[in-house]
Amino acid sequence: MHSRRTVLGATLGVTLGAVGVAAGRSPAVGAVRTHRLGYGHVATRRAAVALTFDDGPDPQFTPTVLDLLAAHHARATFFVVGTRVKEHPDLVRRAVAEGHEVGNHTLAHERLDRLDRAGVRAQLEGGAATLTALDLGPSARPRMVRPPFGFEGPASRAELLAGGWEVARWNGCLERHLLRDPVGEGAARLAAGARPGDVLLAHDGGADRTTTVDALPDLLTALAQRGLAVTTIAALQAG
Repeated sequence: MHSRRTVLGATLGVTLGAVGVAAGRSPAVGAVRTHRLGYGHVATRRAAVALTFDDGPDPQFTPTVLDLLAAHHARATFFVVGTRVKEHPDLVRRAVAEGHEVGNHTLAHERLDRLDRAGVRAQLEGGAATLTALDLGPSARPRMVRPPFGFEGPASRAELLAGGWEVARWNGCLERHLLRDPVGEGAARLAAGARPGDVLLAHDGGADRTTTVDALPDLLTALAQRGLAVTTIAALQAG
């Protein structure tokens, strides 16, 4: 389906990072151990996983994602793009009001490995500023960033470290499974491999996310059947 190939086509690139995504892991898991959150797994005592959504907010898909999370009593972390936050601030406010967490997915979703340090800084600080301007309280974490596509290069790693940014990666991607499996099977496969403390990736914007939305109820149900609560990164860190 076009939407599934759109998601993975950009991610499954020719860089070394793409190998990690193809294996279902964040492309840079553990690569920068000096970051405060430089991995796709959080040590926790809770029987829970963190579900994260990238590339929103999107007026077509984000409201449905929020409705589904509410129906399943689930919480999530949304890594939002600054330019889209400016266009749809009420969607970000709604997410926070409903108990979700928001993090920084840069200002304009540019690949950080293609920028010099000044460009990286502009993307990080610009994205953070759009969240700070909304005055969302502790559920907004402008300093927690997920680099677009998970790609990092020497300049961006140096800037991320120097700026004290928390880098949120992942170790399981819903759209990767949907690329090769039917909706129900793909969601079940991701849930079957999840372990307490895992950070799971999905998308609520940036492309046609119809397939993701279709698979989300199956994923949430399958995780619940395994006794895994679905929550935010902050909640995992607190546990």
